[in-house]
Amino acid sequence: MGEPRDPFRGDHTADAARPDAVRSKTVVVDRLPAPPKLYARALSGIVKRGRDTHLPALRLVRPAVALDPGPIWRYARVCGFIPEHGVPLTYPHLLAFPLHLLMLTEPAFPWPALGLVHLANHVRLRRPLAYQDVLRVEVEFGALLRHDKGQAFVLHSRLYRRGEAVWDGDSVYLKRGVPASGTRLDSLELGHDALQRVARWQLAPQLGRDYASASGDYNPIHLTALSAKAFGFPRAIAHGMWTLARAAAALQPPKPLAEATLSAEFKLPMLLPGEASLWSASPSLIERDIEVRDIAGEKPHLRGRMQWKLL
Repeated sequence: MGEPRDPFRGDHTADAARPDAVRSKTVVVDRLPAPPKLYARALSGIVKRGRDTHLPALRLVRPAVALDPGPIWRYARVCGFIPEHGVPLTYPHLLAFPLHLLMLTEPAFPWPALGLVHLANHVRLRRPLAYQDVLRVEVEFGALLRHDKGQAFVLHSRLYRRGEAVWDGDSVYLKRGVPASGTRLDSLELGHDALQRVARWQLAPQLGRDYASASGDYNPIHLTALSAKAFGFPRAIAHGMWTLARAAAALQPPKPLAEATLSAEFKLPMLLPGEASLWSASPSLIERDIEVRDIAGEKPHLRGRMQWKLL
């Protein structure tokens, strides 16, 4: 499988190799805080004043995390993956996500974690994954990116099996309303005229809570109308990573993946309960352009692209 262009990373993946780059401090996390404690950290840091836009030179590591079938199956059911898919392409993000929260609630991080906007995500499966694999998970900050609405930045996730890189994930977040520096964040370009509707989704009221239970992502904007209203939403919204996983599950052939890439930009929030439509086009036999839109097919919730090789 050829090396696909990643519109969210540009030439930022070599940040650590620059002569002027600061060497990251590596911290091994043997035991994760429970989700309530992680979100309590986020709430305790909701106000940060007078901080420079400087991302901590920190790498967090979980040295041995098993791909336990039980949690994977629960996640697969919520997101629509079938047993024939094997380990879902997006599941490793969950192994890194607690480290994301620790990074974003680090005292040296310049902004409150709550209120950051998840703009985009890129994942790459380098080697097939199997149940009971034991993986090393590493997370560190990447580049600052310029955005029209504020400062964007990258959070890198890397997974290794016996020293070999098997899965990468780059999450792009935005802090609104602050001066921006860095290179400009690129956007995905799709052939919109070729996209055809392939599915309609009914979004249940409890979808955000179901995904939170499977993923550990208990951001209050996804849980109830009351908690979402505290952050300016009329009611709870679907997790962006659920939307991406649901689209990938719908479009992946019923076989395990040998290699794959999946890139997406998150657009308008998807309110719960509600309806949505999945649109796709096939530039090739192993590639899909993706949009998730409202039920009328007019407003975009997600735009992405998926490529793969099957086992």
